Amino acid sequence: MLSNVVVADADNAPLTATVVNGSFRCGCATTGTTLATTTTTSSSTTTSTTSTTSSTTTTTSTTVSSTTTSTSTTSTTSTTVTTSTTVTSTTTTSTTTTSTSTTSTTTTVTTTTTTSTTIGSTCQCAGPPPTKVSFTTSVGSGVCGHLDADGAPNFYPLACGGLYFGGANVGVPLPSKVPDQGSSIVKASCMGTTVTLTGASPGEAGGNRCTRGASSKFGTSCLTDADCASTCTTTADCSPGAVTCNAGACNNAKCAQTKCTNAGCLFGPPLPIPNSSPGGAATSTCVINTATANATGTSDCAAGSVSGLTLPLSSGTFLSGDLMPMRCSGGTTPGASCTGSGGCGTIAAGSCAGGTCLNDTGRCAPGFGQAANTPCCQDSDCAFSGTCETGSCADGANAGFGCITDGDCPGSTCKTFIQPCPICDPATSKCDGGINDGLACIPGDSAIDGDYPTSHDCPPPPASGLGALPIAFSLDSGTVKKTAVNLTDQPNVFCSYCKNKNINSFARRCGGTPTGAVCTGNTGTTGAPCNSAAPCLPIPCTANSTCAGQTQAPGFTSCGQRTSGAFTASNVARTIVEIGSPAGPLTTGGPAKPATLVSIFCIPLTFNSLVDTAANLPGPGAVAIQGETQALP
Repeated sequence: MLSNVVVADADNAPLTATVVNGSFRCGCATTGTTLATTTTTSSSTTTSTTSTTSSTTTTTSTTVSSTTTSTSTTSTTSTTVTTSTTVTSTTTTSTTTTSTSTTSTTTTVTTTTTTSTTIGSTCQCAGPPPTKVSFTTSVGSGVCGHLDADGAPNFYPLACGGLYFGGANVGVPLPSKVPDQGSSIVKASCMGTTVTLTGASPGEAGGNRCTRGASSKFGTSCLTDADCASTCTTTADCSPGAVTCNAGACNNAKCAQTKCTNAGCLFGPPLPIPNSSPGGAATSTCVINTATANATGTSDCAAGSVSGLTLPLSSGTFLSGDLMPMRCSGGTTPGASCTGSGGCGTIAAGSCAGGTCLNDTGRCAPGFGQAANTPCCQDSDCAFSGTCETGSCADGANAGFGCITDGDCPGSTCKTFIQPCPICDPATSKCDGGINDGLACIPGDSAIDGDYPTSHDCPPPPASGLGALPIAFSLDSGTVKKTAVNLTDQPNVFCSYCKNKNINSFARRCGGTPTGAVCTGNTGTTGAPCNSAAPCLPIPCTANSTCAGQTQAPGFTSCGQRTSGAFTASNVARTIVEIGSPAGPLTTGGPAKPATLVSIFCIPLTFNSLVDTAANLPGPGAVAIQGETQALP
């Protein structure tokens, strides 16, 4: 049954309510709408009081030798007295008067009764109104998108759980794997089935712990970096990397805020991007993503969908290469680095007590009688196949042979030997590699490949930092597309910056504006003449005219990206398509449901030539993140 009821708010503005099967649904405040009814009842009581006053009059008369009869009548008494005497007659007359007085008293009693009727909360999500929504990543599988070319739709599939980046001729084998178990929490406010999403603070989301600072605070709960700083007497009381202990506080304090979605919060565990191409391990990077603004977006609890969940990121990039070419097997320090000063093939003195130091760099590819599981550091170590790869097939026909991608391992997967991010070893619960090497840790994800699990307890070496790339990150559970344009000097451009088209180099200024001070630092660095409010950045453009003023040597008056297209060896990609999937109806406090969130974005260059050439930056980026979403009370 469906009908409409019109009520008014405090300002006498009409509010429309719909009655569905006896239940109200209306567009009012999220706390519900209350109608008040006042009833006044008056009653009168009359009290009458009667008083009687009596008066008596006596008359005496004396008569000699006579007879007298006297009759007296009043309103209430009649008396006749006859007295006969021979000599004297006395007659007494009594008169009684009765007066009746009536007094009326009226009492009015007023009773006011207020009846409150709550039409109902305007939140129509199942269960109580949600206050938070969480999304936790899982291991991706299947296909979640594709590339289209002019005249060739869907010519290249995009994997779920995969991160893609760069223009055509990108040198890093794609995709990189998105870590699982990354949990992000946003606040929720419901109106109907529409849920407004906003950033959650570290205190609201929880999951924060000290990863650097005072040794006594390592691994403890925190809200800010200051909670991890003290107390110290000298830098010996601080975790590795501290430079000073000032006023009892370590200068390297870090509270890892792992689940919140406000500015300064971390987004996901550390992200390894191994370059498994031949000879490419040295350009492998570790990325730490940090939110630069509070999250905003919308969701629909009836569909379990997410629209425009915007979370701008700063992608801190560390050129760490392979942190552990040689690793211990067995003994008291399994998984720890045992690499000698000569790199792969050399063993550090005194390492791997009770165990063995093994090659963790590569295995020889199959062919020409090459034996499986032949360790190698370079191609010359493979006497028969002549090819050393930085991965090994986990199973199948090529088990134990070197590989680059899963395509080299029929019926199986290619497990990398490159660890660009330190590992939180699940066997020892200690960091392998990085500045916290040997310290306790909690894995932030599972061992989905040889470069996992990672953890914010195990940060990469600060000295390997290149800067931070600004990423306009926005997630959606629907289908997202980005179409390239043809510019004057370059076709199929997805992400354009002011460049010198002849030498393929790019302009940079403080703040990334056409009129900012010219700078020479890597992207995101804040050294002079730039600062934290206006770091050194490339200059976005939409046409050559945007770059007309970039005449500083050698001149950057062209607009484009490094190489046309996206993600493949061909520059023909015209449209990037990522396909998300909603979770379906969500019940507040109910079970988490699977969903896929997707995003397409631009990635600026780092201004490190090795990384930019390998990743083909600047260029587009795309990701499909599978996981589970849950509405929380």
